[in-house]
Amino acid sequence: MVRCFPEGAIVVFDRDLRYLCAGGEGLALVGLTRADYEGRTIYEVFPREVAAALGQPFRDALTGIEQTIDIHYEGRTYSHRVAPLRDDAQQIVAGIGFVLDVTASRQAEQGLRESETTVRDERRRLRDAEEIGHAGSWEWDLASDVITWSDGLFALHGLDRQRFDNGYAQAASRVNPADRELVDEAIAACHRGESVQFRYRVTRLSDGQTRWFASRASGIVEDGMVSRLVGAVADITEQVSAEEEVAAANKFLEAIMIASPDYTFISNVVTGVLVYGSRDRDLLGLSNTRTELVGHNLKRLVHPDDLAAWEAMNEASRDLKDGEVLQIRYRLRHADGQWHWMTRHAVPFRRDAAGKVVEVLGVLRDVTDVVNTWEGRIEDALHDELTGLPSRTLLLDRLDEALARTGRDGREIAVLYCDLDDFKGVNDAAGHAAGDAVLVEAAARFRGALRDGDTVARVGGDEFVLIVEPWNRPVAGAPAKGDAMDGRALGKEVAARVLRAMEAPFVIDGAEFDATVSIGVTHASRVNRDATRGVQSGDVIREADGAMYEAKRRGGNQIQVFGDAEPAT
Repeated sequence: MVRCFPEGAIVVFDRDLRYLCAGGEGLALVGLTRADYEGRTIYEVFPREVAAALGQPFRDALTGIEQTIDIHYEGRTYSHRVAPLRDDAQQIVAGIGFVLDVTASRQAEQGLRESETTVRDERRRLRDAEEIGHAGSWEWDLASDVITWSDGLFALHGLDRQRFDNGYAQAASRVNPADRELVDEAIAACHRGESVQFRYRVTRLSDGQTRWFASRASGIVEDGMVSRLVGAVADITEQVSAEEEVAAANKFLEAIMIASPDYTFISNVVTGVLVYGSRDRDLLGLSNTRTELVGHNLKRLVHPDDLAAWEAMNEASRDLKDGEVLQIRYRLRHADGQWHWMTRHAVPFRRDAAGKVVEVLGVLRDVTDVVNTWEGRIEDALHDELTGLPSRTLLLDRLDEALARTGRDGREIAVLYCDLDDFKGVNDAAGHAAGDAVLVEAAARFRGALRDGDTVARVGGDEFVLIVEPWNRPVAGAPAKGDAMDGRALGKEVAARVLRAMEAPFVIDGAEFDATVSIGVTHASRVNRDATRGVQSGDVIREADGAMYEAKRRGGNQIQVFGDAEPAT
């Protein structure tokens, strides 16, 4: 569109009479630049008297009224054609103005008005042509049946004036055959005194190029009858090409948005209300509930635990610089009642007069499957695949927590390191499948020897570690706070239960296997430790492991407490 205004300017303004964009070579003639216009109201750009003259026509355009006014500025006269700008639904979304320096034209008109009657016909032709905005113009005198073309129209057609016979048939012969019926219908309407606008193609004689023309034409009524037809023509080939490029680009972007799993939206960061959302993307299953996101605040769908982070992101968005991106992950309630994990990216879209971001362009993507997969992997990493027991990683984490409670409350915990005796013999005699079945059954027996709140973990092939915490056991008569000796006694009691649980043979596919257990026991406060670093989980595990090896050295199937000279059993 800018290329169509080499001598003029085009502006678009909103309901605050703020210029959204401006272009055209005519801006330079006024002594202003795009930066002087864009983002500023008419009252910030022009002096008070000029802004006052523009104000009402601009407001009228936003109600659907088109009009042309002359504005005097800096000693020049500018013609302003203002009109509403509509979207695909024919709703007025802004106003558009076309500005042309008509100082010379107005001066010429003044001169023509003061001329002799010998120039009256030329003045009338110029006035009629200007009324419909000409680049090339023509007039058809119905009384003489003579068609007169301007020099500009001959140039548009690439036709020599001497080769034109002033008739309609020759003029219409330049029209592309596919558009001939359209042109004939438009001229017929002009004969009825109507005004028309239409587009058509011509083949330019000088170079054979096909060019797009836009024409406005009207029948002129004088003394109660149509006496003349007048028209103005502009070559809009570049404009049509640009429109086709835009249409192709829009189609491409539409295809991308349809293919994308993302929900694209524009939201007000002050109110949280969505002002636009992808019409073809039902991210939260709301189409089935007749509920739309646009026009509503997403806050009502945000998980309570994520609400503070969501509100903080909206607040931070106010200070975003151009090109900056904010990202957050949070949960939204789906129409199925489930919480879905979303990632949201936001960039600045619209700012207020102070430069603060008031609207952001955002992209929402449902990453529930990714989060669930990741959490599943974490869960797998924290648990033994064969037995389902906690792995060494989770064991150390729980032991650290237990040691912290021990130091805080002065209570004792027991750590039992258990190793199956002669487990290799099971694998050698019956194979690894039988050995795995024995491990699964052993894990069940370990769990059966414990109470809620205790931990059993598999830390090696046939090695298990138990954490016994007296104060976590929901039983009557639990040891009182600070009763460390009862905690130690409880550890030995649990170890004894484990020994008894392993006495029964393991029956695998009808075959019986014996797998006793050697148990090493230690306590968090049993042995002096480095006071500068306190009790460490690794130290406790090593002490229990060392006690277990001592139990094995002494023949196995027994309990050895770290630091004791004699076995417990």
